[in-house]
Amino acid sequence: MDAEQAAKTKLKEIGMRITPQRVLILKNIIAMNGHLTAEEIHRELPSFITLATVYNNLKYFAELNLINELSFGSSCSKYELADTSHYHVICESCQQIADFNYPLLNEVEYAAAQVAHFKVHRHTLEFYGLCQECKKKK
Repeated sequence: MDAEQAAKTKLKEIGMRITPQRVLILKNIIAMNGHLTAEEIHRELPSFITLATVYNNLKYFAELNLINELSFGSSCSKYELADTSHYHVICESCQQIADFNYPLLNEVEYAAAQVAHFKVHRHTLEFYGLCQECKKKK
């Protein structure tokens, strides 16, 4: 399935109205496959799609758990497709993000649900430090 068809399928699955702008924005997130700023996503889109449209749709996609927003305070946010359970290591200097998977943390989610008597929908975990490039510079 190509990125455009995958975007349409995901929008349909959550019952979101399919517009050309939404399809193109989501298609780019799928195709670029990374941790992207709104500006990076916008740069790859046709000029008729404004940056405001990108921000509005990213907010909407995040509310519907279609994408994850990784917030860096007031400086910026990065977005990724919410398709797999994974965690992040984030460079405090350059904001590079590396993904990693650690299946044992799913047991922690289960334990939290049992102890607190919650139905846990999701969890996040982020580690902060310096990437190899920034570590070399320090």
